[in-house]
Amino acid sequence: MPQGAMGVAALEIWGAIFCMVAAFSTDRGKRVEQRENVQLGNMLLLNTIILVCDIFAITYNGEPGYISLVILRLSNFALYFTLYLLEIYFISFLRAVVTNNGGKFWPGFTYCGYGIMCFSIGALVFDQFRHVIYYFDKDNFYHRGDMYYLALVPVFVCFVLILVVVAYHRKYFSRLQRVSLLVYLSFPVGSAIIMVITGQVSSVINIAISVALVMMYMFYEIEKNQRMLKQAEELMEKERINNEFKNTMLWTQIQPHFIYNNLNVIQFLCKQNPEEAAKAVNHLSTFLRSYIDAYDLDVCIPISEEMEIIEHYIYMQKLRYEDRLSVDINVESTNFSVPPLSVESLVENSVRHGVARKVEGGKVNIHVWDSEDEHLVEVSDNGIGFDSDELNIDGKNHVGLKNTDSRLKFMINGSLEVISKPGEGCRAIVHVPKRKKNEVSSGG
Repeated sequence: MPQGAMGVAALEIWGAIFCMVAAFSTDRGKRVEQRENVQLGNMLLLNTIILVCDIFAITYNGEPGYISLVILRLSNFALYFTLYLLEIYFISFLRAVVTNNGGKFWPGFTYCGYGIMCFSIGALVFDQFRHVIYYFDKDNFYHRGDMYYLALVPVFVCFVLILVVVAYHRKYFSRLQRVSLLVYLSFPVGSAIIMVITGQVSSVINIAISVALVMMYMFYEIEKNQRMLKQAEELMEKERINNEFKNTMLWTQIQPHFIYNNLNVIQFLCKQNPEEAAKAVNHLSTFLRSYIDAYDLDVCIPISEEMEIIEHYIYMQKLRYEDRLSVDINVESTNFSVPPLSVESLVENSVRHGVARKVEGGKVNIHVWDSEDEHLVEVSDNGIGFDSDELNIDGKNHVGLKNTDSRLKFMINGSLEVISKPGEGCRAIVHVPKRKKNEVSSGG
């Protein structure tokens, strides 16, 4: 083996080892069609095969004997075949990136990729009988055929297709991804042009592809670490908001005047209606126990459990406000979950800050239903209301509503919509997206 060929083979051995290690170190998820890291791992594995095949092709090039010829034919065929597969896997990688980032990949690009691959493989199979792309002389030396361009043109066309895909879907690629794709396109194309002009061995393009894939893997690791750091920061923010909400809500309900007011009601009932007083004690104790249990939860609870807590709260408030408080509850859907106390806090807001501040009192409506894409819970009242635009300014006077909105976003990717005007009451609507991922319910 010539000394130059030995140097190329040594480079490819190290490249194959690195690509194989990198392939198995990527986070290989279950949903292949939407996980770009899986496709990147597949490309690294295919490139490992390409390099191994090229190592055999270099090692046995010019070696006498029938076995050497068989190894040469198999390794070169597998090299070209895998190279064509690599390009279609790259198209799949781009599709996964676009899909993961919320885009819709145009299927025409996939069909074009498969068309190029089928043409390339067909030409490669045909060449095994006609030897117009490459052939071996009687001394088992590799030579390019008169139609060698048939092996390179599909690769260049596929590179152009990749460039078009990236340009078409450019808004779905991050800055690091765009840089890595530019590297992937420029290195092999540049080396291929040099190879055609100078007549150097085809190993140059294989090494260039390997370098480009290694750099893509490095960019992937950088972006993965940045994503993990962002997730950690979001988790810390979620915990801060959750703790702030818990502290606010717990203080709201265990503060002396809440207990004092309800005990006063129960004391009055003990003299006038002992049976009703017993029911009131049961409702109050059940409410406080359920409230504290929910306070300790960091996962969602079924809406049915949330409504039970609300019913205990409403029972106690109706005893206190009597005819000044009217409540209407309409539950049409129970097959979803919400952050604990998220709806209860809205009901409490309507009672304490809406209806109770009107001399004549008012009405609170609670409606639970489904739309096509969401579960919805609306809590409305005809109380004193407030200017809901204040929430968009700083929300300092409505911390409870802001915390509820933040918990909905962090825990279930939901949201809180508040519509209110002074003197016209308030409507608070909880939006819970359907088909949520990884929802945990304390009920199951």
